[in-house]
Formats: sequence, structure tokens, C-alpha cells
Amino acid sequence: MTRPLEALRVLDFTRVLAGPHAARMLCDLGAEVIKIEPPEGDLTRFGQPRLNSLATYFIQQNVGKSNISLDFTHPRAVDIARRLADISDVVIENFRPGVMERLGLGYEELSARNPRLVYASISGYGATGPWVDRRAYAPVVNAETGLTKHQGDVRDGDYANDPFSHGDVYTGMEAAAGILAALLQRERTGRGQFLDISMAETLLYVNEHAHDQLWEGEVPADWIRSFQPADYPVLTTRDGSIVVVSGHPASKTNFGWFCAAMGRGDLEADPRFVDVASRLRHLDELEEILQAWATTVANADEIERIFAEHHLATGRLRSVADVAKTDWARQRGVIAEVSDRAGGVVRIPQSPWKFSDADVRIRGVPKYRGEDNAEILRRLLNVDDDTIAQLESDGVISSHQPG
Repeated sequence: MTRPLEALRVLDFTRVLAGPHAARMLCDLGAEVIKIEPPEGDLTRFGQPRLNSLATYFIQQNVGKSNISLDFTHPRAVDIARRLADISDVVIENFRPGVMERLGLGYEELSARNPRLVYASISGYGATGPWVDRRAYAPVVNAETGLTKHQGDVRDGDYANDPFSHGDVYTGMEAAAGILAALLQRERTGRGQFLDISMAETLLYVNEHAHDQLWEGEVPADWIRSFQPADYPVLTTRDGSIVVVSGHPASKTNFGWFCAAMGRGDLEADPRFVDVASRLRHLDELEEILQAWATTVANADEIERIFAEHHLATGRLRSVADVAKTDWARQRGVIAEVSDRAGGVVRIPQSPWKFSDADVRIRGVPKYRGEDNAEILRRLLNVDDDTIAQLESDGVISSHQPG
């Protein structure tokens, strides 16, 4: 089957996570993605686990992309990038604002040569405003936009960095969505445009509790404010299995379902639990009752059966390795095996889409830095072999592959 974005070409100037993830999405959807790396390489190339000079972190975000390596201290490298942009549909970059302009690769420069170019710029706080020059990584932006505080507030002030780089991954997804929208608009107008996507605004956009934290009025005492999923029960069954139940046990409807599941209809008349406000004041005691009951249930399968009969969803606490071993993962093909470039494989998550009339699965192999220098220059820019050799000799292009 064909791929939805076949015939589109993307120049990926990005590194680490937000930009590479956006470009990986476009790659899986069928675009030809050319990753442009500096001589020092993407930082994630040096992570662990790592084998055959390929870090698994790098593989997960960059598999399927072509790769060239340009040293932009050479004007000829900048010229190569400009010429590639002339024949591309999309440019993605996630440098700090102003870097691409100083290189001579900013939107104004490239769009003057290619008016149909969609140019996506990802940064911490956007291309304008008083925070434009601040350094930004996911933990910093998590803190600045309320995520870290909210997570700590619901854990009695235990503030800590989240192990996941939400600011990067969500921003990559929003960038990809914006790029696709700009490409669709280009079909109507014939013009590309500049997309300014910030990690900070993205984290506010995807924060489902932002509306509540911006609300300055009161809320009725008999309702759970903004659902509060941090309060949903985490229970341990008799065999030690840990499960999460989706539903606040103090809410109007859920409380009755929890009581029925436990066979404890008597709790509905208990003065501690007669209404939502009372149940919230005595939430710890309610959770202790739930936990004591859970220890009488044999295992996770049995507790899921019981809760499902009473309209409550349950999920077992698993690691990624655990879920990869399930029948669900095997039948859905959620884990892909990618070449490690030495006869073995590396396992990474498959793309999440299942199209009825298109192939959007991972394709290709992870590339070494500069591995496609000659092929890209020859095929797309008609550079002859002698010139390619001279460019490499002069350090304009370079590559690194294991011996």
C-alpha cells in the first residue's frame, strides 16, 4: 500500500526529542525525511543503551530518515542546505530563536527562494516575547507551565521532576499537526508559511486541568472538581498484583458503584460518606476500606471482572516490557523490530496508526551520521563524485560509521 505523505520532502534540522519526534511522525506517514546533523552529531547518539554506534534513544526518534552531515561554519554547507530547501516541502528546526537566521537559513531567506515552503520552528517559549532567549528543556518548561507544581500539589508538596519529557513529545505532536494543516492550506493558496510552536504553550494547551486552575469562582460542594484522577484508587490484590481503577471513589455515581463492587452497601449510610464533601474529608479512610477489600480478591483478572460488572475500568500496573509480552501487544503489533545494522534487532514502539488503505508502519533502518551524504547530493542536487570528494576533504560534509 502507498503512504499518505508520499512525494513530500522534509528537511529535519532538529535534535534530541521535540523536533525529531515530529519528523519521525511525518516519516512514518510517508514523507522523505532528510535529517541534517552537525559534525558533532545529535546528542542522543551518545546515550545508552547503545550498540554498533547506534543509541536506542536515537533509533526510536530517527529510524527511517536519510542522513547528511553538514558543517555550517563553511558557506558551502549553508548553500547545500539552501538548495535542498528549494526542493523541499517542509523545514523543521528546534534551535533557539535566531540561530537559523544567523546561519542564513531562516524562514525569510528560504521562503524567498521557495514560497511554497512550510517552515516549522520549535522552541521553548516561542519566537517572540520576553522569554525568547531563555534556554529550555522539558523539565524546565514543565516547571514554568504548572505541570510540576500540580503533580507535587496532589502529592502533598512532594515536588520532583517528571521522568517523561512531556514538553518535548507533546510539542512534537502539535508541530506535526500544524505542519499537516499548513500543507493542506497550501493546496488551496499555493503558499507555505511559518509555524512558531512553543513547548510552553503546548503544555498549557494539553493540560486538561488548566481551565480549573484559571477558574477564580466557587464550585458546588457535591461535585469533584475537574475529576481529579490523581485520587483514583491504586489497589493491591491478594497475589500482589497492583491495579488502577478509573473513577473517583467520592463522586456521586462512582461511590455507589464502588460500594456495590465491594458488597458494602452499608457504607452509603455511614456518616463519613453521606455526600461528596464528607467523602472528600474522609478520602483516606475510604481508600483504606477499598484496599482492605482488594486484598481479599485473588488477582488482577478477578478484580477487573468485578469492577467491570459495576461500570468501572481497571488496568494492571505494568512495565513497558510487561505490556510488550501481552497477547494484545502481539496481535496489534505494537512493538517493532528495527535493524541494529549488525544482523540483530532493536525493539521500539511501532507507529500508533492503523490505516485501512495506507501503510504507516516503521520503515527503513537507523542511519549513521552522514551516511547518505553522497546519495542525497548526487540524486537531489546533481553533484558529481569529484565535487563530493572535495566537499568531504574540505570538511563541508562528513560522516561517521563504525569500522
